[in-house]
Amino acid sequence: MKFLKQVYELLEGRRLFMAGSIFCGLIFAFANLLPPLLIRKLIQWVTESDVSADLYGISLMLFGIYLLRGGARYGYGYFSHVTAYRVMHQLMVRVYAHLQTLPHKFFNKQRTGNLISRSVNDVEAIEDFISHGIPETALALVIPASMVGVLFYLNPELALVAILPIPLAAFLVYRYVSKVRKMWRGVREQLSDLVSVLQDNLSGIVVIKSFVREADRAKRVTIHSEKFRDRMIEANTVSLLPAGIIEAMGGLGIVLVIWSGGTMALQEKISVADLFVFIVYMGHIYQPFLQLASFNDVLQKAAASIERVFELLAEETDIVDAPDAVVPQDMKWDIRFENLTFGYDAHVPVLKNVDLKIEEGSVVALVGPTGVGKTTFGNLIPRFYDPHQGAVFVGGYDVRVLPLNFLREHIASVLQDVFLFHGTVYDNLSIGRPGASDDDVRAAAEAANATDFIEALPQGYDTLIGERGVRLSGGQKQRLSIARALLKDAPILILDEATSSVDVETEALIQDALLKLMHNRTTLVIAHRLSTIRNADQIAVLEQGEIGELGNHQTLMDLDALYARMVRAQDVSRDWQIG
Repeated sequence: MKFLKQVYELLEGRRLFMAGSIFCGLIFAFANLLPPLLIRKLIQWVTESDVSADLYGISLMLFGIYLLRGGARYGYGYFSHVTAYRVMHQLMVRVYAHLQTLPHKFFNKQRTGNLISRSVNDVEAIEDFISHGIPETALALVIPASMVGVLFYLNPELALVAILPIPLAAFLVYRYVSKVRKMWRGVREQLSDLVSVLQDNLSGIVVIKSFVREADRAKRVTIHSEKFRDRMIEANTVSLLPAGIIEAMGGLGIVLVIWSGGTMALQEKISVADLFVFIVYMGHIYQPFLQLASFNDVLQKAAASIERVFELLAEETDIVDAPDAVVPQDMKWDIRFENLTFGYDAHVPVLKNVDLKIEEGSVVALVGPTGVGKTTFGNLIPRFYDPHQGAVFVGGYDVRVLPLNFLREHIASVLQDVFLFHGTVYDNLSIGRPGASDDDVRAAAEAANATDFIEALPQGYDTLIGERGVRLSGGQKQRLSIARALLKDAPILILDEATSSVDVETEALIQDALLKLMHNRTTLVIAHRLSTIRNADQIAVLEQGEIGELGNHQTLMDLDALYARMVRAQDVSRDWQIG
């Protein structure tokens, strides 16, 4: 029942089309009743002297019925497929839109391939059920019922013999239904694992080739593919049984009708014409059940898939707009962390009782050992996560009372790991401000020192840069990221180790672009190369989740603590590299 309720929900707004499909199916079903009855009339005319018939009229009626059957079959197929494709489109969009609302912590626990499988493969399985399963199920119920009704009208005694195998077939089929559904859920889950492995391998193909791990990764794909194959074989071994059972029961029904009906015909208890109708109808009565059994696979796949999709849609986010969230009229852009405690695991805090103020238009740098929580600061400002204790304030407002879109529209980020979409250079830049003029896009690229390499590309701004920008160097991707942030023109800027993986010459170009980007913006710099933040207004040194030192470069050097040791260590390392 839960499955049917979920399907009914998905059909909202499209139930009229599905009703049209079922209506055409009913016409097709009733059209199937008439030809044998007309031929029965013809046989009676030939074999019984007291019955008259119009051969021309019967032929014309049969022609019209077959035309009607053809139109009805087209109609129920057309309406069901249009309904299914619209549901598929709506559901794919709905799933993706829902995924965008889920918090970062959800994605930290999920594999991309699994989410893709649920968003595409499972949705396609549901589409297959709606386009084929629903109308065929309706026909499988209506055709046998109507034919059995006609048979009881013609000869109740023989009709009882004809339907004798049906309860046995229904009982045997029912025994397998729940078992098959569990099996197909396992198949869908195994498919998700296989897609996840393939997605991981294709995304990391450069690493695989660099470490000569092709054979190892291919073996992993083989193992997951074998598991998927075995699950499919196991599920089909059981799910194909109903079709075999119904085929056998249908044959038994025909044998019983021929044996009993032949005996009755010899005793003149039934006419040859009526026996002909029984034999023809028996070929149709069990055929829909056979189709229904074959669609059992479609049903079970859809049931497993719809369960997985609705599980995903049931995922909730705790990062939402407050009921009283309003856009401030007069906004300042200072940032304050007040008594803030946060951990990705609630029992293991990354930041503990942190207090830090970033004045509007100033530059504050965060430094410290790897894994101490520097990037976490940047994630808390746009509310990718909420603190467990304390608060983050922007312009004096707790970020939890500001509308999410408003908050994030006024924050730009330049990260170490730059993500570029498969598309042109222009497409990736204009993400910073959709609808920006060509002049604005080019001006942002110029300010980011990216114009020279963009114009040297084969099609300039219209050059396809490949998935994740694989055709560009790290420095080129970083400058596009800076141009994107410049185009956004947000008052708050987060720079997360933006120059940590480029050469010295490229670093100089990036630093020049960053100086232009930081001008008059409230900037949080998460620094790896300490040489890049010596001119920051303040430098905060994180130690074990707490701010251990705070001041400008010279103050911290005079303090001669962790920051000073880190600077001297990097200076030695740089001198060694140059030497």
